[in-house]
Amino acid sequence: MTYHLPPLPWLRAFEAAARLGNFTRAAEELLITPAAVSYQVRQLEQQLGYPLFDRVHRELVLTRLGQTYLPSVEKAFSDLSIATVSVFGERDRQPVRFRCLNSFGHLWMIPRIAAFQEAHPGIDLQMISASWAETLNPDLFDIDIRFGDGSWTDGAVTFLLNDPIVPVCHPDLALPGARKDIEALALAPRLDIMGVVDTWESFFRAFGHAVPARNGLQVDQSVTALELAALGHGHALVLETLARPFLEAGRLILSSDRKLKSRHSYYLVTARPRPEIGPDARTFCNWMIRELGGA
Repeated sequence: MTYHLPPLPWLRAFEAAARLGNFTRAAEELLITPAAVSYQVRQLEQQLGYPLFDRVHRELVLTRLGQTYLPSVEKAFSDLSIATVSVFGERDRQPVRFRCLNSFGHLWMIPRIAAFQEAHPGIDLQMISASWAETLNPDLFDIDIRFGDGSWTDGAVTFLLNDPIVPVCHPDLALPGARKDIEALALAPRLDIMGVVDTWESFFRAFGHAVPARNGLQVDQSVTALELAALGHGHALVLETLARPFLEAGRLILSSDRKLKSRHSYYLVTARPRPEIGPDARTFCNWMIRELGGA
């Protein structure tokens, strides 16, 4: 797309001179000389082909076209300023940028954000969602909350939580008594989450049952499996921490009282060791560790 825009310094000089009334005050704000402001405004007027100011003694008076043009220029700079602060934060108040997997962010982090902000009102947060763990990029975010085996080499790794894996279902899909739950579960519709290491096959093997054939939907996110299970589409095998909001709300029940120990855990990954990161990021990390009960 081609933008028909004059150079931004010329527009900035015009906006400042119009708002402050003369080139001298505009120069003080822009940290350049009055002559430079005057030159930039003249260049803008030449490019546009119309005068923007009437020079009356030492004061500037906007022409009719200048009065028409100014609100649009002011709004453009205001919108750009708001967008810049929204994405990157203010220079003296940078947000703590963290990334987490979609399911963890939706089911664990979002319900707790308000509590963190209430306890730490001077710290701004910026949450970035991800589908899979990727390499830590300190230019994009400060902290990565990952689920895996902890063997990453792109940052300092801190253990957070090893969570058991539980089968859950809609109350209408409740299975027969405890002795038969594995047999009944083998015949029931099940939801598979792609890309996980602790699968239904792992669950059945752990409790001495032959691995049944797949007989349900495959999804790529735990939160998707949980929502489908809550709608009665089958039994889901998920981390207990992620299932808890659904269990507490009564949308799901445990399909069985059997739990599978997860081979993966939650970890914090930071570009530098925790004692060396910024104080706000360190406060956030310490809060995460307390909330999740990590060491």
